Amino acid sequence: MKVFGQQILPDIEPQDAPIGRQILRGYSQCAFQAHELTALFFIAGVSIYNWQMAMFYILSVIIATFVARAMNADKVLLGLGLFGFNAGLMGLALGNFFVLSVFLWIWVPILAAAVTVVAVLLSRHLPFPFLAAPFILMFWIIWPLTGIMGIEPIDLGDFPDGKVAILKATVLALGSTLFASNLIVGILFFIGVALSNWRHAVVAVIGAALAATVAAYVGTSAGEAINSGFIGFNAVLAAIATFALVGQDLRLACLAAFFATWFFSMVNKYWPEPALASGFVFAVWLIMLLSYVNPRFSGEKSQGKEIKT
Repeated sequence: MKVFGQQILPDIEPQDAPIGRQILRGYSQCAFQAHELTALFFIAGVSIYNWQMAMFYILSVIIATFVARAMNADKVLLGLGLFGFNAGLMGLALGNFFVLSVFLWIWVPILAAAVTVVAVLLSRHLPFPFLAAPFILMFWIIWPLTGIMGIEPIDLGDFPDGKVAILKATVLALGSTLFASNLIVGILFFIGVALSNWRHAVVAVIGAALAATVAAYVGTSAGEAINSGFIGFNAVLAAIATFALVGQDLRLACLAAFFATWFFSMVNKYWPEPALASGFVFAVWLIMLLSYVNPRFSGEKSQGKEIKT
C-alpha cells in the first residue's frame, strides 16, 4: 500500500491479503477503494458524526468478512474488501434511520451477515456487478417489518426550503455517502479517497457538484435537501464507480452523476421507502448497458472494462 508514492504497507495480491487487511479494505470499499488508510479516515469521519453509527459500521464489516470467508467466497473479492461494502452500508443505514435500542444492536449483526450471504451468492451467479443491490433490497424488505422486529424508525421530517449553497452541498454530499451529513466528514471522505486515488477524489467532487448544480437549477428539491448532501451522494458514488469499473473517462463519470441524480429523485418521489443508494446502482447499471450496446451500435470496439462481479 502506497500513499502519494510512499510505501506504507507491503504490496500484496488481493488473494493473499490477511484478514486484517480484508476487513480494513471493506470499510474503504464504501467509496470503491481498497486502501487501509482510507478506511481509517472513513471510520474517523463516521465516529465524529455519530459514534453509535460508527460502531455499527465497524461491527458489520467485521462480521461480513468472517461470513464471506466461512462461505469460501472468491479470494480476490475478499482481498479487495468487496464483501464489506454492502454490510458496511447496512450498518450505517441502520444507525442513521432507526432509534438506538437493544433490539437494534441485535439486528445489526444479523442483517450484516444476511446481506453478506446474498452478496456472496450474487457474486457467484451474476455476470455483472451487483454493487449495493443486496443492501438496498434487504433494507427495503425489512422497512415494513420494523414493528415486528422491535425497532423504531427515526422521524427525520421534511427538508425545509432555503437558498442553495453549492460549495456546502458539494462537501456534504461527500460525507453523505457514509450517511453522515457533516462538513468535517465530507473533508475526511475526500482526504481518505485522495490518499488511495487522487483521480477518484476529483471525480467524487465533480459528481457532487454536478448533482447540486442540476438540482438547484431544476428547482424540484428543497434547498436544504440539496445543501445537506441528500440529493448529491448518489451522484458521488455513481461517478466514482463508473470511473473505476467501466472506464477512466470523465465524460462517463459525469453522465453517471446525472443519471444517478435523476434516478434517485424518481425513486425518492414514487417509492414508499427510503431511496438509499438506488440512484447510483441504476445509473451504473445503465452506463454498463450503454457501454455494452455502444460498440454494436457504432461499430467500434468498446473501451470499457468487462467486469463479472
